[in-house]
Amino acid sequence: MLLSYNWLKELIDIDDSVEKLADKITRGGLEVEELIKLDKDLSGLVVGYVKEKEKHPDAEKLNICSVDVGDEVLQIVCGATNVSKGQYVIVAKVGAKLPGLKIKKAKLRGVESQGMICSLKELGLSNSVVPKNSQEGIYVFNKPIQVGSDVIELLGLNDTIIDISITPNRADALSIRGIVYEVATLYNKKSNFKEILNNENYPATNLNIEIESENCLSYCGQIVNNIKIEESPLWLQSKLMRAGIRPINNIVDITNYVLLEYGQPMHAFDKNLLGEKILVRNAKENEKIITLDGEERELLATDLVITDGTLPVALAGVMGGADTEISEKTTSIVLESAYFSPLSVRKTSAYHNLRSESSTRFEKGIDTKLQLLALGRAVELIKELCPEASPEKIVALEKENKEKEIVVSTAYINNYIGIKLTTKEIADILLSLNFIVKINEEELIITVPTRRPDITIKQDIAEEVARLYGYDNIPSTLPKFSNSTKGGLTYKQNLVREIRKLYVNLGFSDTINYSLVSDKEASQFTLAKKEKVALLMPMSENHSTLRQTLLSGLLNTVVYNKARRNENLKLLEIGKVFFGSGDDNVQPQEELYIAGAITGKEQVTKWLKEERKIDFYDLKAYLELLFVKLGLQENISYQKANIDLMHPGRTAKVFYNDEEIGFIGEIHPTYARDLDLEETYVFEINLDKILSNDKVKPTYFEISKYPRVSRDIAMLIDEKDEFKNIEKLIKNIPNKLITNIELFDIYQGIGLPSGKKSIAITVFYNDKEKTLTEEEITKVHSQVIDELVKYGVTIR
Repeated sequence: MLLSYNWLKELIDIDDSVEKLADKITRGGLEVEELIKLDKDLSGLVVGYVKEKEKHPDAEKLNICSVDVGDEVLQIVCGATNVSKGQYVIVAKVGAKLPGLKIKKAKLRGVESQGMICSLKELGLSNSVVPKNSQEGIYVFNKPIQVGSDVIELLGLNDTIIDISITPNRADALSIRGIVYEVATLYNKKSNFKEILNNENYPATNLNIEIESENCLSYCGQIVNNIKIEESPLWLQSKLMRAGIRPINNIVDITNYVLLEYGQPMHAFDKNLLGEKILVRNAKENEKIITLDGEERELLATDLVITDGTLPVALAGVMGGADTEISEKTTSIVLESAYFSPLSVRKTSAYHNLRSESSTRFEKGIDTKLQLLALGRAVELIKELCPEASPEKIVALEKENKEKEIVVSTAYINNYIGIKLTTKEIADILLSLNFIVKINEEELIITVPTRRPDITIKQDIAEEVARLYGYDNIPSTLPKFSNSTKGGLTYKQNLVREIRKLYVNLGFSDTINYSLVSDKEASQFTLAKKEKVALLMPMSENHSTLRQTLLSGLLNTVVYNKARRNENLKLLEIGKVFFGSGDDNVQPQEELYIAGAITGKEQVTKWLKEERKIDFYDLKAYLELLFVKLGLQENISYQKANIDLMHPGRTAKVFYNDEEIGFIGEIHPTYARDLDLEETYVFEINLDKILSNDKVKPTYFEISKYPRVSRDIAMLIDEKDEFKNIEKLIKNIPNKLITNIELFDIYQGIGLPSGKKSIAITVFYNDKEKTLTEEEITKVHSQVIDELVKYGVTIR
């Protein structure tokens, strides 16, 4: 909200400087982001009258102007295309200052120039607020002005703009009216703000208004005849420009002025183009409208539209239609002042990518009882600027909206804030905000005005008292604890940090990706189909759904880096995934996952010309280090699996105590090609399923000082049998000398019996207390052979 300090002072007698005012507003709960002093770099600007204009003899695009500035006539060379004899213009005399420029005497193509005729942009005003007829040239006053007058004062540039950041709950502060209430309370002063109630006995009207949508809570319309469209007076143009709004014409400017003053968006239709019927309804599918920006827009059934009974003439609360636009030919208008559903306006604004001052206020929620007040103010201004204007009777369709009543005790407020105020002191604070307060002993019965929809519960009342009493006045006290506890990370948080450190030390880059992905990406790589959680109003389709896997985002990061020639990648992410229940009223289930992705070469030594591509076993080793870190390796197993988008022969599900916790494998070559990737390997594990166990602890054991001994065994087994079964069999032998089993060869093909395959393993033996003898080794090895034979293998 851009607030003019001078405009505010017209309504409240403020003695403080603008800096002190800004500080007081901020401490009162509305944050002032910036103070913009409009005349900071301006001086020496006066009104001039162009007495003569002739072409420059040596420059086709330059004109030599004789300009009367009151005390002298100056010769000024001007290149503006719209300069003409008889105009009242802005003149920067020699010695004047403009932003980044000081005016000096100059010669332009041999002709002396004694100043400069200025545009509004040269005075530092943004091009977005300059009237269209002045955008490509100098600014010309639309009425005679006393020559020599101070332009800075005339245009209201001797002002400071207070840029206030408005939080979503304080829609009331998006208006001069709302700010005046705040400042009057902060300074304990009465304001001069007058709320105009339109009670005049206007003649009957033929205007017919109907509402067919629940998204329109109230709609007030009024016809005003005998209108003359022209430029607004200078005071109105100046106030709009200082508030960041471009002046258009007197009628449109009045609706914008009322929007700034009251916070009530308004719209004016050309009555002769609209007719005498207004129907407010939802749009029909594929219905179209050309909006004021000249764009043809295809409407959705959720869009709320204003129609002439048949065709749409405006997107309700967002933008009017070009077919009923106010123009120089307009002689009669229909003024609209309505309340539209914030959610409806938000959806329409977001879908059509249309943001306006009007939609911003409707989205936050305006005062539900403001429509007739704003309409009365607009008609008063129209009669002031168009004395011949003749309004007709107002047509108002309004739904009853009662003010909220909140009951709270003095003791509750004092205890909630930590202060000691009397009931009367609390009541006086709330009365200063124009709340209605009744006192019943130690209890306050508060009626909240409709301009403050953010006040709904007693805690809100307490917060209003706190901010207006002054946060600096609240005494500082230490919190009281009956049983205090030492702060710190939980066991699980510490463990997750240790896991991150583990992988960073292994050369992985820790990444953070968006939790919101596209609908398609949300369920990629998931082992079980679960309900998705989609946003009601996503900012884009690429961020519309909560992820159910980390791998989609992780692979996007791989693609991004590969496109920038980062070829050898090891990426890790630990984050939450989300699963819905199918019920929009139930919070989604959140689970903590860990995922990794590797691609490229594992090691590159250019001077030795050595390199090795990353493969499946590299990633499996990295994953198994996680289980070793947690001391779970004995309970982990793998099973071949077919998973969408994964290589059918190089993918396995991971199990912990026979419970599925994730998978590991290679991205399917076809999908990898679609992503323009080389061989890429990934894993994804549900951390919650392994960290939820009773404080899993890393295992530590003493390294034996005595040598270990190994024996190789080659055997024939069924072709469908797996090494993990052999490994489990040997590990279950009750002999502490067996320390490890490793697979080093698999063969299947020519020379072997049908249905069989050959595997070769190494069994390691070790005693931590002494060196093993040959006899001890032979004994335990024979025990292993016997168990294998009993299992049914053929020793080779």
